[in-house]
Amino acid sequence: MSPVPRQEPGRRPAWIRWVEWGLVAALVVGIGGYLFWKPLNPMADPKAAHALALVQTHPARNAPSIRQAIDGIMQDNQKPGRSPSASEWTVQRNNRTPDRQGYVVRVELRLPGDQPHRWIEWEYLWLVQLSPEAVIPLSRPASEVMP
Repeated sequence: MSPVPRQEPGRRPAWIRWVEWGLVAALVVGIGGYLFWKPLNPMADPKAAHALALVQTHPARNAPSIRQAIDGIMQDNQKPGRSPSASEWTVQRNNRTPDRQGYVVRVELRLPGDQPHRWIEWEYLWLVQLSPEAVIPLSRPASEVMP
C-alpha cells in the first residue's frame, strides 16, 4: 500500500491556489486594460472637449444643431410603455489611421421597434479634425442628420 499524501487541516490544495492567483492576475490585467483603453473624459482633455462641442453644436439637416436633432429623434420615437434611450457621448483619439488624425465622437440610440420586444440600435460616429475644424460623419445615421 502506498502512502496517501496527507493534507494539513485548513490548507487548500496547490491547484486551487494557482487558480486563485490566476484569477487575481486576470483581474489586475483587466483593470489595467480598462484604465489604458477607456474613452477619454472630455472635460479632462481640452481638445476632446472642443471636439465634442464641435459635433454637438454643428448644424443639422432638420434642427439647429446635431444635439437637438438627436433629441428630436428620441422624442419622435416615444411609444406607450417604451422609451428610447441614448448612451453617453464619448470621445476617443483617432490613432488608427495616420491620414485622419483627430477625435472620434460617438453616441448610440436605442429606439423601440414596431413589435413589442424589438429594438433598433443606431450608432452615430463622427470624425472631428481640429485644424482645420471639420466634422466628418463616419456612419450612415450620422450622415443622415448632417446637412
